[in-house]
Amino acid sequence: MSAELNLRIHDLCFDYGHVCMLKNINLEVFSGDFLGILGPNGSGKSTLVKNILGILHAKSGEIEIFGKNLKSYSIKELSKIIGFVPQKSALFVPLLVVDVLLMGRYSQLKHSYSSYDEKDLQEVEALAKKLNIQNFLQRNILSLSGGEFQRVLLARALLKKPKILLLDEPTSALDLNYALELLSECENLLKEQNISVVAILHDLNLASLFCNKIIFLKDGELRYQGNVQELFKKEILKEIYDLNCEVLYHDNRPYILTLKEK
Repeated sequence: MSAELNLRIHDLCFDYGHVCMLKNINLEVFSGDFLGILGPNGSGKSTLVKNILGILHAKSGEIEIFGKNLKSYSIKELSKIIGFVPQKSALFVPLLVVDVLLMGRYSQLKHSYSSYDEKDLQEVEALAKKLNIQNFLQRNILSLSGGEFQRVLLARALLKKPKILLLDEPTSALDLNYALELLSECENLLKEQNISVVAILHDLNLASLFCNKIIFLKDGELRYQGNVQELFKKEILKEIYDLNCEVLYHDNRPYILTLKEK
């Protein structure tokens, strides 16, 4: 299956007031890409994702989704294409998990005043089983653990049947087992449906395990882009993170061993 250009960012600049947060970002993401957005805190990672989502609006430059300018999409059109899993959710209402998941089917309704039908419930139940959250469907969403909650948010995003899946630090609150499970599900979906996955990650070793492409942001600039074998170098990691480390290889993948200051 040939790779399709799903996302193109050209000379993107964004300011918060008088503070420049993104400077001349150029990036292309194709179907089949699992792109990791890496960089220290405050480097512009979340700001970049919010621009892709249309939550923030660039000072200059452009974003194209499937060859069409982002500004040309309606919110509903965009929601059919992009699935989003936030780092944290502002959901504090004690809804049942099944009702939260049905939110992911809203963009698939023929009309905004239509109601969910049996097909929608079947889609929810099938995906819940696949992600091993079928036993949560009748539970209060606020009763779930952090890992369970993140899987529900992932399922809600996947129910849109997105072509691009955006993840904003999806593993930051998860133990390693849950983090591996969540990213493995994203990787499986990528392979099954040939979509794009774009994930902000802080764990460099998880990025090495799952990402076929990475970018390094620092001070709002895209400093490097390539694969982990090219970019996981001690001198690059020192420049980006001020990190002292060793780079070890296992199965042709680099892993980062951080070193304690003497």
